[in-house]
Amino acid sequence: MEFGGGLGRFAVSPPIQNLCREIVEVPGGAEWRIRKLQEDFDGFCWKYAGSSVIVNYHFRRLQTSTTPDDENLKMFYAKVSHFMSPVEISLQPKYLTSARKSIMNQLNAAYQSAMSRPDGFQEDQIFVPVACAVQELGIWYRGRISQISGKEHVVVELVDFGTQILVPRHHILPLLRRFGRAPPLCLKCKTDGLSINDLEIKDLHDFKDIVSECNALFRVEIKSMDEPFLIDLYHPTISGLNVCERFFPPPEDTAKLDRIERSWDAHCKKMKEEVEDDEDFEEHDGDYFPSPSCPKSPGLQIPREVSPRVKYISRLPKCPRAPRFQQDTLHVEHIENSQLIYLQYPYQIEKRAELDEFLRVTWPRLPRIPLEMRKEGQVIAIRNPRFNAVRRGIIVDEDTVLLVDYGRFVKCPKKSDLRLMPAVGILLEEPMLTIISLTRGVNMHTPHHSETLFLRQKLPRGTPIHFKWDKKSKTTPLRGKLTKKGQKEAMNDQMVKNLKNRKIDGTCRQLDIYRPRDNHVLPRGTHVYHATCHPHYSKGNEEFVWI
Repeated sequence: MEFGGGLGRFAVSPPIQNLCREIVEVPGGAEWRIRKLQEDFDGFCWKYAGSSVIVNYHFRRLQTSTTPDDENLKMFYAKVSHFMSPVEISLQPKYLTSARKSIMNQLNAAYQSAMSRPDGFQEDQIFVPVACAVQELGIWYRGRISQISGKEHVVVELVDFGTQILVPRHHILPLLRRFGRAPPLCLKCKTDGLSINDLEIKDLHDFKDIVSECNALFRVEIKSMDEPFLIDLYHPTISGLNVCERFFPPPEDTAKLDRIERSWDAHCKKMKEEVEDDEDFEEHDGDYFPSPSCPKSPGLQIPREVSPRVKYISRLPKCPRAPRFQQDTLHVEHIENSQLIYLQYPYQIEKRAELDEFLRVTWPRLPRIPLEMRKEGQVIAIRNPRFNAVRRGIIVDEDTVLLVDYGRFVKCPKKSDLRLMPAVGILLEEPMLTIISLTRGVNMHTPHHSETLFLRQKLPRGTPIHFKWDKKSKTTPLRGKLTKKGQKEAMNDQMVKNLKNRKIDGTCRQLDIYRPRDNHVLPRGTHVYHATCHPHYSKGNEEFVWI
């Protein structure tokens, strides 16, 4: 007897094991149609061999090498034939150039002759991704159908160049079998460690400049075997220079994670203390000690002693952005190079003087920084006993501090006296600097030292200037043109003309024996340019810590 209206019939029955082990082919798909064409028309190539054959060759070559550290075995030269961004690149291995030319010559000789040229496609033979020969501007290429565009046109990918073209259907013909034996000689690649979300419009323009500067020739290291292949692009003449490294997202700030963890621990501790205080208040309204003469009397109320906790600055807010009005007047504070110039508004100069004086007066009352807080990114106060000057700073490493209101890096001993700043009043002000970058430099990626010498000579500290913002630039430091007050010609153009007149080639990367020249001055000591401004200038909000 069944209960519940006969619902037992819906009970799940045990699965029946299928013992069939035959391979069943489902007709109708693109691969099935290509196999049928290969059987019926075996004189033509309908599908290319995978380009992974070339990739496997490089991996085998690296595995069988006795010296895997040799860069010549890890990398090969390749030409960028087509690109949209650092994550969409088509590469032609340079050692396959002769093979590509030979295939092109034989293909054009065969298809330009009416005697050896095959007949056109039948209607049912045109579908994605059939291999074909395609004619463009009178030249025949090996191609692959990528898209059907209406009844009259198709989109064809040129497998040896990585580009796509739209052509009429009568411009494509079946590919003779002997021309399909070689795999596609162009590799579809993307830069390892980079995604499209990491890029901005200016990055695409910068990558285009890099390709143009290197004449589209790079050294390539393949790091995967699946298309699109992950690669690293290296400069053709400078050893170890990854040209796409500048587009990588900034490394995770471990110091920031430590600050977040400390802030959260302090918050939890504070909340726990507040809850305990509330519970005591609700029960006793304080701690009571009964009177000896009357045990039942409420006695004396003695409030709990709570040690005071002070709020200190852990990170300052980012600096103000560059002016977007050309009529604003600023003053030069420091020139690191042509891509990193520190300016100040008149109000920032006054505010910084007031802030420095406040720090100098309160220095004896500032607490020394604990050893566990002496980490990268921590905001501190540092004193120069020689001049009795106190400045706000940021710890960069064990022996380097960035003077946040001056844009200068200073060396200090590991056991130097660094102190915390309380989160009060003027000490909470943003960095008293405005940072810009010049456009139209000789080399946008590696600033030339002669540019720096020219700018420092023409723009000494305190020089009043005007800045014209380049609207394509969106992040700090904003790019633009710098004009000295009272002049019409931009300092960018003067700098380029000066280097041209002195016959200094800032874009040259050729390795050569150093020969002293009268017109060239080398940096003193171990001078190192900072390519980008410190993260505290460009992003982030203020952070605090309770002690």
